[in-house]
Amino acid sequence: IVEHFFFFFDMKSAFSSKAKFKNAFKDYVSFTIYAGKDTVFASIDNLIKAVEKQPKNLLTLSQIAEECLYSDSTSTYSEELYYPFVKAVAQSKKISSAEKARFVHQERILAHTQVGMIVPDLVFTMADDTKSSLGKYKGVRTILMFADPDCDDCRMLFVRLSADFNLKTLLEKNQVALIIITPSEPSDEWKLAVKDFPASWVVGASEDAENVFDLESLPATYYLNAEQKIMSKTIDSSRLLEIFRVLNMSQNNN
Repeated sequence: IVEHFFFFFDMKSAFSSKAKFKNAFKDYVSFTIYAGKDTVFASIDNLIKAVEKQPKNLLTLSQIAEECLYSDSTSTYSEELYYPFVKAVAQSKKISSAEKARFVHQERILAHTQVGMIVPDLVFTMADDTKSSLGKYKGVRTILMFADPDCDDCRMLFVRLSADFNLKTLLEKNQVALIIITPSEPSDEWKLAVKDFPASWVVGASEDAENVFDLESLPATYYLNAEQKIMSKTIDSSRLLEIFRVLNMSQNNN
């Protein structure tokens, strides 16, 4: 079904009703979870090739893919499936720079921050004005979190983290590093907001963070292994606390 889903579509007229094509695309995406990876990506490549000579249609297709695969509200979020669409728009010479600017930004980020990739290094400023970087924490499992002390959801997460016994234990034993970065300059207001954070947390600020990571919604959390490979991302608070529980249990068993 995935391989032949768009086989009989007339791509010159298929986008005359964006709503209808979007519904069809949602159906297509719903079947991809049952197909092999090679089949899925081959079908995506064929779909893109079928519309790439019509730049308006390619742009519309990628906008639909963004809604279905890359928005906060979608039930089938997948950066891996979305990436071929955003890459096609970003590399298209037939689409204006203004129209594809958002996709160019997304492509630059997704090219380096998907699950299975080594996280890009990022320099950040700590509350005492010293500089640090993600690369300094290689060798230990790391929870990399982008958050803003002024964000309600972020503050709620900070409370849950500070009260979590498993995280506290892992940090004390240097089994995990928790790095919290605010995507802004290290202003006096920011320093005041983070001054009471636990000393075991690595807390910093970086204006460059938004140019390296996808931070459309905060908090944004990455779980890195000791080699700083991205093992998981977009982790909610309950799942994050479960990760700490499992890690702490495994350490106790060892």
